[in-house]
Amino acid sequence: MAITANLELDNGVTLTDCYIIIPYVYVKKFTDIDGGNPVFKLIYDAMIYKDATTRIGNLANKRIHTKKVDHHKIDYDTATSDNPFVLAYTHLKTNGNLSNVADA
Repeated sequence: MAITANLELDNGVTLTDCYIIIPYVYVKKFTDIDGGNPVFKLIYDAMIYKDATTRIGNLANKRIHTKKVDHHKIDYDTATSDNPFVLAYTHLKTNGNLSNVADA
């Protein structure tokens, strides 16, 4: 899975048709200090590239970083939630810094 989107960077520059993948997701159980009900969170990172061909090769030098899109932690309901990757991509598509989002 992957998406393409226009990305608004922190400095106001907009990149068009960026290629974005979520290589891994994980669900983590958090408990509050008082020992109350546990809360589950879905945590994922998004890797952003200029385009699909740019991601091949030395990944560290070709990634685009922006704090508003790189890392996310969202609520996760273990009883009703869908596939974690589907939820992560669905959440990422609603990010306000992305526009013209499409499946790649």
